Amino acid sequence: MHTLTITTNTADNANFLATFLKTVKIVKSVVIDKKSVLISRDTEVSEPAGEYNWTNPTRPATDEEFEQMILEAEKGVGITTKQLKKNFKQWRKEKIM
Repeated sequence: MHTLTITTNTADNANFLATFLKTVKIVKSVVIDKKSVLISRDTEVSEPAGEYNWTNPTRPATDEEFEQMILEAEKGVGITTKQLKKNFKQWRKEKIM
């Protein structure tokens, strides 16, 4: 068995992460160290200054990224209601037989 120590920026985030980790199959146990909870709940660790961190999943998309996502979605495979109903009827016939 191996132990992993993780430090979060707030107690709420620690509880959130612990709750998630308890659902992961390979995790045997999750324990929050009560001695380290003495830090204020309002303490926030900001990202380091400098280069833009595009890998941060909590950051909002830039206008350029948003426009790119919209264009990709509009170019994607679409299906009409008529096609969907036709496919559904065919699927039901196959399931019944």
